Amino acid sequence: MTTHKQLHQLLRVASHLLDQAAADVRATGLDPVDENIQRIGRALIEVIEVQRQIYAAQPELQPKSLAASARENDANRLFTQFTLEALELEDAGHTDAAREKYTQFIGLSPSYPHREIARAEIRRLS
Repeated sequence: MTTHKQLHQLLRVASHLLDQAAADVRATGLDPVDENIQRIGRALIEVIEVQRQIYAAQPELQPKSLAASARENDANRLFTQFTLEALELEDAGHTDAAREKYTQFIGLSPSYPHREIARAEIRRLS
């Protein structure tokens, strides 16, 4: 039987791999680049949501001590917040506002892969 801790560890690996995959899609030019980065970004959002549910069920699993883990957690939280807001704007037909939301995110995010996903979303919406 899989525990919350084991699932948590798998999802941390998955989020790192998805981050790397987004950067590699851009580096390799795998067409359609923007759409592929968007797909990876949406998968990352779903992984982050499951991580949040694990942390709610077992708060002791949430990274606390390592600076890199805290940065990773903050970057993921920021990415999720801005992306969900941008998607809501897009769904409501406000593509200009959605592009602006991604532009704001790029100015705030320390995460290169997350910024690349946001750039791909801006291009998709343009």
